[in-house]
Amino acid sequence: MHIKERKDIEDAFKKAQKPWAKLLAKVNKAKSDYHGACKTEKSASNQERNASGDSSLSMDQLRKMQERVNKTKEDVQRFKEKYEVALQELNSYNPKYMEDMTVVFEKCQALEAERLQFFKATLFSLHKCLNISQNVVLPLIYDEFSHTINNADHEKDLKWWSNNHGVNMAMNWPQFEDYTEEFRDIAKGKSKDSIPAGSITLINQRPVGEDLPEYPPVSNKSSTRKGNNMNTNSRVNDEPDVKESDQPKSPDSKSAARSTSSPALNGNYPNNEGPNPFEEDEWEDGEVLVDNGEPGIPVRALYDYVGAESDELSFKQGDTFEKLEDEDEQGWCKGRKEGRVGLYPANYVEPVA
Repeated sequence: MHIKERKDIEDAFKKAQKPWAKLLAKVNKAKSDYHGACKTEKSASNQERNASGDSSLSMDQLRKMQERVNKTKEDVQRFKEKYEVALQELNSYNPKYMEDMTVVFEKCQALEAERLQFFKATLFSLHKCLNISQNVVLPLIYDEFSHTINNADHEKDLKWWSNNHGVNMAMNWPQFEDYTEEFRDIAKGKSKDSIPAGSITLINQRPVGEDLPEYPPVSNKSSTRKGNNMNTNSRVNDEPDVKESDQPKSPDSKSAARSTSSPALNGNYPNNEGPNPFEEDEWEDGEVLVDNGEPGIPVRALYDYVGAESDELSFKQGDTFEKLEDEDEQGWCKGRKEGRVGLYPANYVEPVA
């Protein structure tokens, strides 16, 4: 039982026992008084019998002893009557006591029966859930599974694949197409509110190529050791600034320097020529980093850094190595770590005191 139910049952038993317990306490007190009086009477009788054979005692003393014996006998009779009356009262209340206790006991039995029946019903429900042999849904699932497997046809699957992705698929061979002039759709204004529901078509027909200006070729310049074209591209894109984190950003990598604007990136090629995949790259990675053995300044890494290119150093927070050259205009320093010379961001380290 729960604690509250148990306390309620105990209180009900105490309430039913309280009247009978009072009568029982009265019987016990009467019994104790009667037994004490009997003990006193017995002791007084022995003293009176012993004194009767003693010649040294006077008649007055013998008379007092005899009176004391008579008084104790009267007390014994009086306490005996009280004891018998208390027992009669207790015995007369016994049926009422049994009735009250039976009511409380039956209530307790009813609660316990409800609890046991609940556990039995719960266990039966658990048995029903675990007994999958009686579940009518499972045979249907297995039958559907078997039916699905049986309907699988490898020949149909292979034929479908051949018709859609294989040799039997429909071919769209190149055919002669006559020249047709193209039309350009324009929309005025950059604001979304000013865009009309439909596009505007030019009435005067012109080929598309005649309206596009030709851009002069941009000469490819050798990239510096660390280019800053990434900053230029970010300004052109007019993207909103993003809140910087506490860790400083490393300077623009050399790959950003290589992303200088060129006709290939803009989609415009001089003289209507396409990109030449065999053209040699005109940019360089800068001078080769060589360990000349010169002494360096000890520095300690403030953050983790993983080199993005082969000439960059990688380190973890707390690593110490040597700085060989001061910071350049791009924010990079030359250093040596574990015998290897490379570049690293200047704001990622601090001098070792």
